[in-house]
Amino acid sequence: MFEAELQSAIDASRSAGAEVARLRQNGVRYGHKAGRELVSEADLRAAEMLHEALTAAFPDTGWLSEEHVDTSERLRRERVWIVDPIDGTREFLQGLPEYAISVALVVQGAPVLGVVYNPATSEMHAAACYEATERAPTARLEQFAVLVGRGEHSHDRIPPLPPGSRTRPIGSVAYRMALVASGTGDAALTGYGRAEWDVAAGTALCLAAGLRVTDALGSPLQFNQPDPYVRGLLTAEPGLHRRIRTYWDLMT
Repeated sequence: MFEAELQSAIDASRSAGAEVARLRQNGVRYGHKAGRELVSEADLRAAEMLHEALTAAFPDTGWLSEEHVDTSERLRRERVWIVDPIDGTREFLQGLPEYAISVALVVQGAPVLGVVYNPATSEMHAAACYEATERAPTARLEQFAVLVGRGEHSHDRIPPLPPGSRTRPIGSVAYRMALVASGTGDAALTGYGRAEWDVAAGTALCLAAGLRVTDALGSPLQFNQPDPYVRGLLTAEPGLHRRIRTYWDLMT
């Protein structure tokens, strides 16, 4: 199930990634959206390519993307693509290889597959999670690596962490989640609110790997909401997730 959708998302992400890499090499124009958030011509071009490929292949599936005008039409769809053409635009413009194309498919609010592709490193992370089960908690880790945002790291805005933690800054939250799902790092978190398109594909990858994914308050994530935002993020194997959440409760 969802094999065709997963392959289409992989193919579309590779094609958009090739265009993003080409634009980065040749020089790319950029500006600011409302709120001073960065946007580049590569974001817009990738958004166009992904939308064209995925809606042509699956015309009855809804659409939610950072670079498209959102409408309530998607709320009437059982299946919705949730897409960030470039998660980590700042890192992309700075030439840091910590950005990614993020594509998820959700069905009735739950992710069923995710693709996170880093064009700078050619890393393709892709998985379906519709039959995934959560791992049993593992033995307590004395030392563990937590992947956090560059801004949170540089401005010392990381939520409190239990003893034994070491943090590593990575630009894109989707890429951070993909790395944790693949075993590079033990947890990923942010205390800031995020848009659904930032975390939907990463959530699918982490669920496929048997990790626990919640918002900062410990609630499971729901997607294709009228207001498409989540209240922070924490993902880790269940035992470590519980340890971090318990520590947060003690510190508040």
